[in-house]
Formats: sequence, C-alpha cells, structure tokens
Amino acid sequence: MNTLVQVQNLKKHFPVTKGFFQKQVGAVKSVDGITFDIHEGETLGIVGESGCGKSTTGRALLRILEPTDGKVIFDGVDIGKLTKQELRSFRTNMQMILQDPYASLDPRWTVQQVLEEPLLTHGHKSKDEIKQRVAELLELVGLSEQQGIRFPMSFLEVNANALELLEHSL
Repeated sequence: MNTLVQVQNLKKHFPVTKGFFQKQVGAVKSVDGITFDIHEGETLGIVGESGCGKSTTGRALLRILEPTDGKVIFDGVDIGKLTKQELRSFRTNMQMILQDPYASLDPRWTVQQVLEEPLLTHGHKSKDEIKQRVAELLELVGLSEQQGIRFPMSFLEVNANALELLEHSL
C-alpha cells in the first residue's frame, strides 16, 4: 500500500511576548512533535478536546500556518520546500474537514456556490467546465443538480425533520 502522507515530528509553537518591545518570553506548544503516515485509501480522524491542537495540526499540514519544525510529505513531495505559488496549486489535492463542517459554510451561499468557489480559486475558468464539475460532485454524494440551488442549512432542517418523524414512528 502506497504511503500518501508522511508527517515527521511536526511542531507548531506560538510565541508568547511581553513588554513594550514584545520580547519573546515563552511559547505555547500547540502541536509538539507528532508523527504519522496515511496510506492510500485510509482516512485519518484527529480527535481530542477543544484547544488540543486538532485544527492547528490540519493548518500546519497544509501550510496555512507555517510549522515551527518537522516535515510533511504528500505523495512524495516535501510540502515545506514548495514556493507559495507551487503550494497554492498543490493544495487542490488536499483538504481539511473541520469538526463542525456546517459552521464552515457561508449560510448566504447555495451549495452550488460553495462548490464553485474553490474551482474558481484554483483556475477553472470555463463556466461550462465549472457547471459540469459541480454536477459531478453533487451526483458523487447522492444529490441532484437541482439540489445545488438550495442553501446548506436546508439539508440540516430536512435531516432534523426526518429524525423527528423517525422518533415518532417508533
């Protein structure tokens, strides 16, 4: 089985400063030396209490936050050695899903707009190409193209109503 992601001794420390000249007097060790591998076909879930460094780990893996130390290799490429331009292009292959994905969605955007945004950001310019890709993505997760014009929260409401009906039918 191919190793897709290798993380070696990843650290992210935030400086603690004090005084008028903001002299560093310490550091908060949000992520302090984690190592793991993810093989093709595997999924990794990082679980822990609030404030333990889960989101910081994800951001450091994608270099949204620059790691203090360590190495991240994605599909044979050392992410730490990529330029900003190379990294921007490379990020189209990676994704971080936050613990509350609904809080990550703009409630004023339709599902279609949410799916279009990264395609526009990463240079897919043709409107037909974008429309076709969004339709493919919706189908991939069991939604129709027509459902793409709905807002994300409407799916929560449907699920809540379905659960309520299920509870009453038991």
